[in-house]
Amino acid sequence: MTTFSATMRSALLGVLALALVLAPGGWAAEHGHSAFLVGSSTDFTAIAKEIGKDRVQVYSPLPGYQEPELYIEEVFPSWIIQASRADGYVRIGLFADVWADSLVIDARNPLIYPGAPGHVDASQGIQVLEVPTGPVDRSRGEIHLQGNPHYLLDPLNAKVVADSILRALIAISPEEADFFTANAEDFKRRIDEAMVRWQEMAAPLQGKKLAAYHRTWSYLLKRFGLDIVGYVEPKPGIAPSPLEIRNLVNAMVRLDVRLIIHAPVYHPRTPRAVARQVLDRIGEPVTVLKLPAHVGGVPEADNYFTLFDYILTTLNEVLN
Repeated sequence: MTTFSATMRSALLGVLALALVLAPGGWAAEHGHSAFLVGSSTDFTAIAKEIGKDRVQVYSPLPGYQEPELYIEEVFPSWIIQASRADGYVRIGLFADVWADSLVIDARNPLIYPGAPGHVDASQGIQVLEVPTGPVDRSRGEIHLQGNPHYLLDPLNAKVVADSILRALIAISPEEADFFTANAEDFKRRIDEAMVRWQEMAAPLQGKKLAAYHRTWSYLLKRFGLDIVGYVEPKPGIAPSPLEIRNLVNAMVRLDVRLIIHAPVYHPRTPRAVARQVLDRIGEPVTVLKLPAHVGGVPEADNYFTLFDYILTTLNEVLN
């Protein structure tokens, strides 16, 4: 990654701070919007647009095919510029986007500091899965101490997140409260309507067994009734050992599993090696399938609703 000297960073931040002082009414107001939100993932910005429509401008530092939970050494000046202009910041929480701490600090924008009305920890109110128990050390990999952060892969959690974003938008722009509230209620209604369709799409997937690269999919699989038999990366962030690969291959052969899914950010090399070993054992091909884990993860998943349409349609095509 590009490294910036302390002098360059200090100069840049000074310019940003001056820009904030010289911009009465805020960047969003100057550009015809009621609020400008930055989110740690494209899922948050997609939900914010559902609530704010054309009155809210949004920005996410990472495209949907990347993964906010992965370690980032340094935030970039382009991210800092956007955060310095923001009225609010929506973060994943659960220690998943720790880089956002540096971004918020470097932006020198009190509107998005923790405790400010515009600072949203979207995990609040979520029933978090896979909170670790017992001793936690590096031998277990890069586990999430507060639980699995991929909660927006359960569509019903989007309603909880929408309420959190709504509260922030009302605090930022109270004159738009009725507009934002009506849109949030409409979004939640459309989620409930879509759930009927998604449950029908998922009905043929009930009980289907598959393998995955990483524990990205826990909320999705629990909601729609699929069964993971094992992980290519059983210890997150640690390359699998030959024994772990052998154990996964044995489980897939024993249970006749012919699908391995992975998010776009993960390279398919190791899943393909596993698939070849299973093929050698059962004589049937095993599919290695890239699925989007966030809005924008593939071009077809360009909003929160099409994300699940794409995932469920694709799983049906492969598993049925």
